[in-house]
Amino acid sequence: MDERDTQQPLRDLGQRLDRARSERQRSASGISQRGARVSQSALGLALRIGLELVVAVVVATVIGWAFDRWLGTRPWGMIVGFFLGVGAGMLNVWRAVAGMGMAVGYRNQKPASGLRQKDADRSDEDEDEE
Repeated sequence: MDERDTQQPLRDLGQRLDRARSERQRSASGISQRGARVSQSALGLALRIGLELVVAVVVATVIGWAFDRWLGTRPWGMIVGFFLGVGAGMLNVWRAVAGMGMAVGYRNQKPASGLRQKDADRSDEDEDEE
């Protein structure tokens, strides 16, 4: 047996070990980046929800205050505006949370006017025959 024959398998083994190490480092960095993306996404959602609630209340209260100054009905316009702002803010929060995990702009499509899909298809066919 020649010394060159033993060098070739050892060199192949060294190359395979280097590839395995580099792949392992890449996958470990990918996992940490995925975790960072998830935490950033959660932080972004939390900031969005909080901001939407606060902005809705502030804007509605300012509009109510402006109506009060214009119509002279202090403090009723501001009070009504505050509660309308709270309601609008809660609605925005609900919309943001209910849409979690969906693509942007995605909506569940429901059959028109409560008809089952099969019935809706039949009504389309009947209109074509007339």
